[in-house]
Amino acid sequence: MKNLLAILCLLVTATASAQLTARTIKKTGSNEDIAFYEFKPLNYDPAVKYPMIVFLHGYGERGNGTTTLSRVLEQGLPRNIRDGHNMTFTWNGKTETFIVLMPQLNENYYSFWQNFIIDEMIKYGKANFSVDTDRIFLTGLSMGGGGTWAYCGASESNGRQFAAIATSCGACQSTDWCNIAKADLPMWSFHANDDNSAAPVSCTIGSITNIRNNCSPKVDPIMTIWPTGGHGIWGRVYDVTHNNQNPNLYEWFLGQNKSLPVNRRPVANAGPDATISTARPQVNLSAVYSKDEDGKLVKYFWRKVSGPSVGTIMTPESADGLTRVVNLTSAGTYVYELKAVDDRADWSVDQVTITVVNGTAPNIPPVTEAGPDQEVLIAEADLNGGSSYDPDGTVVSYRWNKIEGPAVYSLSDANASAPKISNLLIGDYKFELTTTDNLGATTKDTVVVKSNSIVLPIKLKAFTAYPSGTGTQLNWTTSEETGDEQFKIEASDDGKKFATVYSTRSAGKVPQQTYSWFHVNGQSYYRLKIVSAGKPMYSKIVPIHRDKLSVNTEFFPNPVQQTLWVSVNNQERGRLTVRILSMDGRLIKQSQYAKQQDQLMADIDTRDINTGIYLVAITGENGWREVRKIVKK
Repeated sequence: MKNLLAILCLLVTATASAQLTARTIKKTGSNEDIAFYEFKPLNYDPAVKYPMIVFLHGYGERGNGTTTLSRVLEQGLPRNIRDGHNMTFTWNGKTETFIVLMPQLNENYYSFWQNFIIDEMIKYGKANFSVDTDRIFLTGLSMGGGGTWAYCGASESNGRQFAAIATSCGACQSTDWCNIAKADLPMWSFHANDDNSAAPVSCTIGSITNIRNNCSPKVDPIMTIWPTGGHGIWGRVYDVTHNNQNPNLYEWFLGQNKSLPVNRRPVANAGPDATISTARPQVNLSAVYSKDEDGKLVKYFWRKVSGPSVGTIMTPESADGLTRVVNLTSAGTYVYELKAVDDRADWSVDQVTITVVNGTAPNIPPVTEAGPDQEVLIAEADLNGGSSYDPDGTVVSYRWNKIEGPAVYSLSDANASAPKISNLLIGDYKFELTTTDNLGATTKDTVVVKSNSIVLPIKLKAFTAYPSGTGTQLNWTTSEETGDEQFKIEASDDGKKFATVYSTRSAGKVPQQTYSWFHVNGQSYYRLKIVSAGKPMYSKIVPIHRDKLSVNTEFFPNPVQQTLWVSVNNQERGRLTVRILSMDGRLIKQSQYAKQQDQLMADIDTRDINTGIYLVAITGENGWREVRKIVKK
């Protein structure tokens, strides 16, 4: 009776929230009942494609599908939902909510999940929800972990239904592990080394070993083995925060998509080992040489692995991989680990050793990084040596020099860390960057700019894109049109693969013309393609920082090297003035904007501003004002 009351109370709550609901369906072609809980977003929108998780519980949560159904909610992922979590997570700037289906295994089946239950869950989800079929996930704990392996190992086609699977303390299975490898199925398995249950750690180690040694997987499975925790680690595995893993399991799920090519694991590079002195007890660490061949790196994490107890990592997590370790006041050997995470939520790690000695240590030259080689379709490009750093001091000067390529070009400032080059001809330009540290040591690096620029009669004066709600507002201004041009807005989620989302023709032969278009289904990157006289020209790529919309006023990046983005999100309308001021109040730069809706995203070029600390003052014509401090590098 007590269990029945608990279920009735839960169903009342589910009805009120329209999120967690008990269901029963019939097995196809049979009268057998399958009981389960479904979770859907509070503001479910059938026009949106949702990722979906099917969760398989452990042995202790089996039941009769009625009075004992609430057992399903006692452990792991379902417990998080029971306790009020909305299953909403953000990965790579995009926030999404999972649909979750949580079936109960009938006690009559003892300790083995039945594959038909998983089949029915997938079928039910697709029939009743707007599911992104490229992002369906299977996960389970203990007996449910074993059921996850067994289902995907039963056939390659079973595995190919999922974008990824995850197991927690999975029970040992006799299955064809190579079907998981053949399905190119990402897998993350967790266990504790001191698990003395009927599902010991050898179950997980054995599954990973089988796949790696016998199946030649294109996707290397991930294995996390904690030294302690016994058989009850699912609180850690299904943690909705970052207390146990970063990215967490749900963010990792969001990074997977079976419509995309098999992801190649990024390569972390923690930089060269270094020796410093207690006389200057700090060191700069950089992930500048880390790389991701088929995407982009989006997060970096630094942690100390070993060494004396002193020393503080100033920026353990960042988007650029730069940090400083201070207070290294004790001589000894320190080991720091870098974790580099790509846009598909995969990662690798690397370590660097810092030796601290008493007395003096030889100066370490700067690490010069001229940036990746690039190819441009317009007659200009941006050079960027801002990732250069000095392990034991500071970079005090930059010097750019063209060493190969056509004779015609313009360089905005040879002594800036990130100058602009323009007036490029068709050909390959090679530029050399020399950096000097505070003790006079120098190093060099080169970058190649391959110019395919074409001189067109039309001139593009401006192209802007900024987020507004879930969409993107795009504006561009041209001059010297022939009246024959075609304009195409191209959008991308990764900044590499672009597709046309809008096309329009020239407005005619006018001295200057402004165009505007609103993209309802906003994406992460935009560029403008102009076709004139049968030849194409591209604008620069403009990134969209949609994750900043919840902030009333935001300046990023800070510190800034080139473009400062100013995001204002409030109900103010009218003229908006943005001023960059010196710390003593002198006006350095000023821009004005017409704010016609809640969100305004403005970009300010700071390359002509000297290194230092400045104030940014935003003023609305109705008297609204806000002042922030920025650092120009």
